[in-house]
Amino acid sequence: MSDMLEILKRQKTEQIRQDIDLVLEGQYTEAYNAILDSYNAGLYVGLIGPVGAGKTALCRKFAYDTGRAFDWVTFSDLVRPSTLIGSFDPTLVFKYGFSDESFSPGPFTISALSGGVFLANELNRGDEYVLNTLLDALEEKKLYIPQLRNWYNVHDDFYLIAAMNPSEMRGTRRLPSAVKDRIKVWVHLDYPSKSIEQKIVKNNVTEYSLPSSLIELTLELVSQTREDLARVETPASIRSSIGMARLTAETAKRLGSEPDAEILAKSAMLILPDAIKVKPGSQPKDYVKDLCRRVLGTSG
Repeated sequence: MSDMLEILKRQKTEQIRQDIDLVLEGQYTEAYNAILDSYNAGLYVGLIGPVGAGKTALCRKFAYDTGRAFDWVTFSDLVRPSTLIGSFDPTLVFKYGFSDESFSPGPFTISALSGGVFLANELNRGDEYVLNTLLDALEEKKLYIPQLRNWYNVHDDFYLIAAMNPSEMRGTRRLPSAVKDRIKVWVHLDYPSKSIEQKIVKNNVTEYSLPSSLIELTLELVSQTREDLARVETPASIRSSIGMARLTAETAKRLGSEPDAEILAKSAMLILPDAIKVKPGSQPKDYVKDLCRRVLGTSG
């Protein structure tokens, strides 16, 4: 299994290099430094913030900067211990039997044994029985793989970062005390300021010529969803900002015209209704149409 882990480690390190789009300013600088200090102190860290606040991008950058592969699992009721640890590949079992050669390691096993950075994403949506799978690796530096009936030493460079949504969000659970006790440092993130988010968007549309005024309008649409607490339960994320900017630029390119508010409104209608969650009594498309009227002067 060691050869497979080494190959996967190289592939994942290469992938990280292509995925970093974070602007390391403001809260992100503070959070990054907290992760780095926690790592050097031998302490696991947890990031708490809303969906799309940049938690994953921050973890990717940390993994790349420290030269390690990056693995993750997004927890939910569908995640089982085998999702993390791995399972036998039925096609290989016929050839090798129930042995190392037929075992397909899960992302947590790969990261723990090869010394990668593992993101336990949305940890507080996981079942306690599943979360207990992590405990021995975090505390004793040992990982038990029940399928192979063997204990394995966790690599000295292995590092876990937990990311969670705020506890008041629907679908979250209280972390079991045994899990919470192993995560010593907690960093709280929010959506970035408009100035930082504008830089993030610009970093992700470098192949297009989008005027700053249109990016500002894009961010105003997104900002309104975050401020409208009466009607919006889950607002638009940074990814929504980037998506609208890129779609607007590409649509204008296809039409042979300059990107404008009308094209932006059409992009918003294609992206925002399924990117946000409105409260009962509202329809996402109606809400976005009204938002475009107020911010852009057009309904898309």
